[in-house]
Amino acid sequence: MTTTSKNQPHEASNAKLKPSIATLTKSQRSKLQGFSKKEEMHYTLGVMTMLATTAITFRFPAYYWIWHFFRTIFYLPVRYFRFRKNGWELYLVDWCYCVTYISTACGILALLRATGIIHSPLEAYNGILIRAAFAMSSGPLVWSVYMFRNSIVFHDIDHMTSVFIHMSSNILMWCLRWGAGTPSVIQTTFPEMLRVCASEEEFAAADICLQSLRGVVWCDACAAPPSDFLLPATAIYMCVWAVPYFYFIFVRWDDWIKETKRDTLYAYFALTNPRLNAMFERNLKGLFGSKYAGPMGYMLYHLFTTVTLSATSYVLWHSFLLHSAVFLFILVTAVHNGSKYSFRVFGTDMRKGNSKNTFPCWIEFANCIIRHSRTAPVNQRSSEHLQVLGAVRFDRNGYMGAVLPLTALSYLFG
Repeated sequence: MTTTSKNQPHEASNAKLKPSIATLTKSQRSKLQGFSKKEEMHYTLGVMTMLATTAITFRFPAYYWIWHFFRTIFYLPVRYFRFRKNGWELYLVDWCYCVTYISTACGILALLRATGIIHSPLEAYNGILIRAAFAMSSGPLVWSVYMFRNSIVFHDIDHMTSVFIHMSSNILMWCLRWGAGTPSVIQTTFPEMLRVCASEEEFAAADICLQSLRGVVWCDACAAPPSDFLLPATAIYMCVWAVPYFYFIFVRWDDWIKETKRDTLYAYFALTNPRLNAMFERNLKGLFGSKYAGPMGYMLYHLFTTVTLSATSYVLWHSFLLHSAVFLFILVTAVHNGSKYSFRVFGTDMRKGNSKNTFPCWIEFANCIIRHSRTAPVNQRSSEHLQVLGAVRFDRNGYMGAVLPLTALSYLFG
């Protein structure tokens, strides 16, 4: 009886305040539409990008490298300016980003060479560079989606940029190697530009290969030894990224990073893996000193993981079935991560009334109504907050209900 009597004022308050779209004034409805414009624009762009990416990947795979280039020059500047506000811009010099920079730059150089505008010393290593890029893109990069829990959150540009960084290079290599089922399409469309295979005969043999089940499982056309996926990729990794990264991040810029409180992937690693970082500091202190023991351990760990995953790309280069299966697995992982983020993180934040970490357009509007209604005590506003959201947007046919079906269709958008 006592418990019931305590709950009666709360229930009475909820009964009085049952917000719904029908009870909103004209100005409130206008404000609601204004809050949603940004998300509506992102949603529209996302759908259109998904349609374009799907069409290019499966119908025009030889042109995917161009699409990859345009998406790179869109996503990365946007990420830089967004990250710079929070002191996160040094994330953009990590290896995953460097692979995107390298693949984009090499694509431009290959185009300039094929059109006779300019030639570079890298021309002689075209095939080796393609296999090195394949090793990195189909090895450590694509598995980063799983390791870093990248999520396809359709309306969120930050999540989609992360998925793009780690998945698009793999899609690019899938298009170059397999041509959506016709490996010679890249040679036919852009002759001698990207030498995935050494000759016209090998391209023809690769086409024939995918016409049989045995060839789909393992294709010996355009074959390459395991060393092609290990040695060049490791050399590029060390010379282009690892050594310069260690020097600038841990030596040259170390004081500046600490003074300006810039964030780095190593700082994130040390925060989320304290025991592993402590082990590095303890065991490597004698070799590298206390200052560099942790960073050196991290770099060696990064090197081991990168080289190991790159070695697995040898199998993917020779198996259309396995390469496609890995692609599908990573896709499902990203979609599932997006579903967990949408329904668990957003749901938790809504229950806490945290308007700054959830859907800003709807929650800010809900907070606005609650603030101005003045009909309920502060400690009851959380439940009424949810009522407004449920009435306004979070219904069976509303925004949240549309997230997963559309992200499932937009798997190539990342």
